[in-house]
Amino acid sequence: MYKEMRRKDRAMEPAEAQHMLEEADFGFLGMAGPDGQPYVVPLNHAIIDGYIVFHCATQGHKLDLIKANPLVSYAVCTEHEVQPKEITTKYRSAIAFGKAEIVEDPETKRSLLVALMGRLAPGVPFSCGDDSIGAACVVRIKVNRVTGKKRG
Repeated sequence: MYKEMRRKDRAMEPAEAQHMLEEADFGFLGMAGPDGQPYVVPLNHAIIDGYIVFHCATQGHKLDLIKANPLVSYAVCTEHEVQPKEITTKYRSAIAFGKAEIVEDPETKRSLLVALMGRLAPGVPFSCGDDSIGAACVVRIKVNRVTGKKRG
C-alpha cells in the first residue's frame, strides 16, 4: 500500500526521480524484520537493466531480512543544504519501492559484478573469477514504484 504524497507541490515527475536513482551511486536500503523492526543500511549501487544492484558479504543481517521479506525501499539524496535563516532545507531525493532478489546464477552474478564495478570504479581493471563469484553476494531490486521530492 502506497500513501499519496502530501506535498504534491514538491513532487518530481517519475522520470526525474528515476534519473536521480541512475545518477546516484550511494543510497540507503530499508527493510523490515519479522518482528516489524525497521533496518536501514547505507550502500553503493548501480542501476543495471532497470534493477538497483548492489553486492555484499554472503552472510549477514541484511540478507537474513531480505530472505524473510524481500519487499524493500531504497532512498537516495543527491543534494541537501540546510537554510538556517529560513528554517528549511533545500533537497532532491528519490525513493524506490520494490522486491529484492538474491542472484544465485554464477554467470548472472559475474555480469552484474562486472557492470557494478564498471559503474563504481570506471577505468579500474576488475577481474571476476570464480573466487570473486563465491565470495560475494549480489542482490538486485526490481523497482515497482519510484517517487521523488525536491525543494529549492
